[in-house]
Amino acid sequence: MKRIIQVVTLCLFVVASMSSCKKTTKGLRPVVTGKSGEVLVLINDALYEGSVGDSLKSVLNDTQIGLPQSEPLFDILHLSHNAFSSMFKTHRSILDIRVSSKVTESKISVKDAVYAKSQSFMKIEAKNNKEMIKMLTENRNKIIAYFHLGERNRKLKVFKKNTVQEVFDKLKAKYDFTLTFPSGYTINKEEGDFLWISKETPTTSQGMFIYTYDYISEDSFTKDAVVKKRNILLGNFVPGPLEGSYMTTEKGYPISNRYFEFMGNYASETRGLWKVENDFMGGPFLNITFLDKKNNKVVCLDSYVYYPNHNKRELLRELEAVMYSYNNIVEK
Repeated sequence: MKRIIQVVTLCLFVVASMSSCKKTTKGLRPVVTGKSGEVLVLINDALYEGSVGDSLKSVLNDTQIGLPQSEPLFDILHLSHNAFSSMFKTHRSILDIRVSSKVTESKISVKDAVYAKSQSFMKIEAKNNKEMIKMLTENRNKIIAYFHLGERNRKLKVFKKNTVQEVFDKLKAKYDFTLTFPSGYTINKEEGDFLWISKETPTTSQGMFIYTYDYISEDSFTKDAVVKKRNILLGNFVPGPLEGSYMTTEKGYPISNRYFEFMGNYASETRGLWKVENDFMGGPFLNITFLDKKNNKVVCLDSYVYYPNHNKRELLRELEAVMYSYNNIVEK
């Protein structure tokens, strides 16, 4: 009898454990797959090869501004709906394009983490090709912003798991704000209000210059003012490999500038190319200049990439994600 009771008790324990395991794993999602900057587009072959596909490509494959070589905003991985098997469902970014006479109203819907954690999933529905092209054209900025934000947020989640504490603490003490730099970045130079953070490998160099100065007027955020200030500081603090060489802004390449709100602050974003005067080094830069109203300061986060003869889009996006980890220290 004692033996029977032990067996029954053991069985009950196993059943309870299995039930608990099911409750624990229910709702969990696998991690995302696919390359950074890649969007899996679900669309039938005929649409993709026709005018709808042309409109779609004009959105996702548009040229990323501020890079020395032509690179698209996103890389497209095309797949028909019939081929959308389980091996593709965990892709990081999915755009589902559906054209059907059964659609009563053209619409866009988004839902995160449909098949995988941190996944970006967007569906666009239209009743005919003309309506779909209209949806893609009119919602171009929304589509780009959604997938771009998804990439940024995924990077930030990874960064937070391996933050460089030394840099984090230095920024907190020096500027009263923090940035989350991932493993590999170190403090390269500190000169007054100028700080240089970089990550060096045998083939690449990524870095960010962080500097502040007194706010005088809104003119501080114009393209000319931003470029003038960065050229003065880079000329003073960022020497090149040869005597008399130094980093500066490439004036022979288009420099873009736009005004926007950065983390609740009035700001401007400037993109272009940097070069080393009296040398042959160069690459893209991204500068976000914003107003610290509390301290009446202008704050500049100025990132650059050096990776000769290779694509640089994702390296610069990594630094852009670091910029958007900005967190102002609120005094208690």
